[in-house]
Amino acid sequence: MRRAMVIVGVQNDFCPGGAAAVAHGDEVAGPLSFLANTVDHAGGLVVAVREWHSDRSGYFTGQGGDLRPFCVAGTQGAAFHRDLHLSRRARFVFRNGDPREVGPSAFRAVDRHGASLAELLANEHVGHLFLGGIATEREIQATALDALRRGLEVSVVQDGIAPLDVRAGLETLTRVRLAGAEVVSSGQAIMALYSAGEARF
Repeated sequence: MRRAMVIVGVQNDFCPGGAAAVAHGDEVAGPLSFLANTVDHAGGLVVAVREWHSDRSGYFTGQGGDLRPFCVAGTQGAAFHRDLHLSRRARFVFRNGDPREVGPSAFRAVDRHGASLAELLANEHVGHLFLGGIATEREIQATALDALRRGLEVSVVQDGIAPLDVRAGLETLTRVRLAGAEVVSSGQAIMALYSAGEARF
C-alpha cells in the first residue's frame, strides 16, 4: 500500500499576519516538512493543497462580495510559508471559487491539468494518507472524513494542524477518531515509516 502526505493550506494568508490568519498556523510548517521529507524518502507521494483565487473573484469585497481577499494568485499571501520545505517531486493541487460554495475538503482541489486530488491519489495507488495543515475543524476535518468515505486510511498529524478555536479543534480530533482515523504526532509517523522499513537511515 502506497502512502501519501497531504498538506492543506500552509500559506502566508492563513498564518499570523495574514489576511485570514489562524493562530499558530505558522508552527505546523516545520513538523509537516520533516514528515513530508520522510514520506518522500520512503517512496510515498507528497501533495500540497493551496488556495488560489483571482483578485477579481466576485465573492471578494470590492468585487460585489463580502469576503476579505485572501490567497490571491501570485501574491505573497498565496505563497507557502517560508518554513514549509518540500521536495521537487511534490505535487500541487489548487482550490478556488467561493469557499462557502466549494466546501472545505481538499478533495475539491485540482491540479493544473484538471485532475482532482482523488484522481491523483488513485492513479498513484495510494491507500493511506498522512494529513496536516490549516484549519483543523474546517479543511482538515472535511478532508479526513472525505478520505475515509473513499476507503482510504487516514492519520491526522496532531502537531501539524492548527485550529481556529482550541476547544473546537480538540472536538474535531475526537470526531475523526470515531470516524476511523488515527491521530499521531509527526515523530510517531516518522518512526513508523522507519520501523516498517519503508524509510531507511
